[in-house]
Amino acid sequence: MIKHIFLDMDNTLLNSQGRISYQTTKFLREIKIPITLVSARAPMEMDFAIRNLALRNAQVSFNGGLIFEKKQSEKAKIFSLPLEYADTYKLLNLITDHPDVSISWYTKNMWYTRKIDNGILYESNLTGLQPELLNNINQESLKNNPVYKIMIICFDNGKLKQIAQKINGLSLNIAAKFSGQNYLEITSSNATKNNAIAYIQSSEDLKKSELAAFGDGQNDIEMFKSVGTPIAMKNASSEVKEYARFITLSNDEDGIIHGIKNYIL
Repeated sequence: MIKHIFLDMDNTLLNSQGRISYQTTKFLREIKIPITLVSARAPMEMDFAIRNLALRNAQVSFNGGLIFEKKQSEKAKIFSLPLEYADTYKLLNLITDHPDVSISWYTKNMWYTRKIDNGILYESNLTGLQPELLNNINQESLKNNPVYKIMIICFDNGKLKQIAQKINGLSLNIAAKFSGQNYLEITSSNATKNNAIAYIQSSEDLKKSELAAFGDGQNDIEMFKSVGTPIAMKNASSEVKEYARFITLSNDEDGIIHGIKNYIL
């Protein structure tokens, strides 16, 4: 019997327009199983989904870098694992060598970038949020205001893979993973979805067989390994599907509803 469901957001819970369908919203509000969103997104980018689904338990942002609960207008921090400030400084200065690549970074409550470009506009349109422009970056400011995620957007997939290879070749305490075809997201090496699930599993005294998860991206593979019932979206890559026990409909076909009805309830 499944006692907790973990949902990735982009291209899983959210449709191609970055929204939760009315049917999925209604269905998830009515089921009695606790739901945790496990996303690469920042908490502020998850607010609308938490509110629409009336979620009251722990939620996971930054691929596991921050676990929090929504307490009225505040987010109570349960677990926190930001990037090391020296690693952040090195990466933010390294990637400026790529003028056609969009780079931005997230603290707990803010989204920053050096310039508004096509990647930033694309992300803003998807989330409805606007970043704050920031050019003066130094290690002291990063130490006082830690960064949880660096996000790189590039519409040239070949170039993005080259950047990922270069970054992963550095001796830094980081994990750089694709969360979509055009997205590379960098978090602490210990900030993983599976570690976040293990934390919640332990706090609720649950067995692996009592956990289910839905996902579509490379950063969901570790999450799939942590649950007894991993369910991939039809729109997931073939690599991700290899780690799934079931394949549900796509994110534009209310795949969450289909998966819960057919493989969980």
